[in-house]
Amino acid sequence: MDHVDALLVEVRELMKVVRLVKQQHQHEHPTIAPGVAAMLGAIDRLAGGCHLKELAAACALDQSTTSRAVSAFVQDGLVRRVADPHDGRASFLELTDEGRDAMRRANELYATLLADALRDWTREDVELLGALLRRFVQSLVAAQYATTDRTALEATR
Repeated sequence: MDHVDALLVEVRELMKVVRLVKQQHQHEHPTIAPGVAAMLGAIDRLAGGCHLKELAAACALDQSTTSRAVSAFVQDGLVRRVADPHDGRASFLELTDEGRDAMRRANELYATLLADALRDWTREDVELLGALLRRFVQSLVAAQYATTDRTALEATR
């Protein structure tokens, strides 16, 4: 398990750097809050708008957190609520032009940061990192579901 312990150290270091990057960019670019681009991107990918519940699931957030974020996005003019034609009580979320622009600027900012950080890496190394990160995320998700399933099973005993 020494290799897992060593990886844990590296994951913690990565998380620390991500927090520092977020703090720096939040200070330098206050209109581009951390996480905004991801949520705006999820709304954009769920073409034709999406319900709050769908957005929460797509971002792996609880509905109350998502609701607060969406309220702020609406207030900031990044997202608009549009009546759902099939259910008058519900509304779809859609990006505004300003929301698309904010998402574009945030994506450019982080793409530039990554490009700068990886400037002396080979294309093959970057592709390998991407493939290993995808595999790592899939394994973490599978492990989380296995743990959740075991916990639920044990609770029924």
